[in-house]
Amino acid sequence: MNSRDHGTRKRVKRFTAVTLAYSIAMCSPLVAAETAIIDDVHPIMSDKYWVNVGGFFAARDLDASVAGGVDDANIVIDFESDMGLDDKPDLFVAEFGWQFSEKWGLSLQNFHAGRSATKILEETIEWEDLVFNAGAEISAATKISVTRLFFSRRFWDGGRHSLRLGAGVHLFKTAAMLSGEVTLDDVTTEYVTSNVSASFPVPDIGVWYRYSPSARWLLYSRLDWFSADLGDFAGTIWNFAAGANLQITEHLGIGLSYQLFELDGTLREEHWRGSFRTRLTGPNLHITGFW
Repeated sequence: MNSRDHGTRKRVKRFTAVTLAYSIAMCSPLVAAETAIIDDVHPIMSDKYWVNVGGFFAARDLDASVAGGVDDANIVIDFESDMGLDDKPDLFVAEFGWQFSEKWGLSLQNFHAGRSATKILEETIEWEDLVFNAGAEISAATKISVTRLFFSRRFWDGGRHSLRLGAGVHLFKTAAMLSGEVTLDDVTTEYVTSNVSASFPVPDIGVWYRYSPSARWLLYSRLDWFSADLGDFAGTIWNFAAGANLQITEHLGIGLSYQLFELDGTLREEHWRGSFRTRLTGPNLHITGFW
């Protein structure tokens, strides 16, 4: 090997070392900055688990019918105005989140409530094959339970920003009861109770966006939607939420959001065949744990 080749190799090695050192020097602030950003965000952005427990203070609207009325009529009843049910029931809400891999996570949410009321009917109503006459006293009750399981994949993570897309399923359970005097013919009346219920899954697709402007604050929004004919249910589901969470201790926070849930369609179950529409809107106040 001549001296010229040896000198060239030494210069190449020196240039490579300088270039590598320069690259490390230039990248180190970026890595440090990114690390600082990750350390300076709300724990939900980086922790593996989180839990919400609180109340959904919703305004509720339920309109429903049951096929099999007089002359096969399918008359829709407004349970709030016609039956006198509370249109602002408080629902218990619980939600669990798990980031089980770098990109993938899941959330499981449930909210449920029951209502009942007694009222003197202002007009005649039909329910199944029963006729409740105007002037009769009628008792009504409803129950609702919604369980939401959602798998999401993180498609964009900018440190303080996170965008997720995914799919899941809502398991919907509902029941309604009417009891009172009904007319069996033109003269005879009898006190009867009618119970209907339905339970069915509704798939959905959704998007979830989070933004943490500081270590204590988290802003987020979420939208789920689906429309299909699934056998027992044909219709549309919407589930939207937007809110904020404030970290108050190392593992606890408090959150406030606005949520809308709507299910509108036709039921074809054995114990409930008819139209069904329920809408829940209002604030959701909860305590959050994260670790």
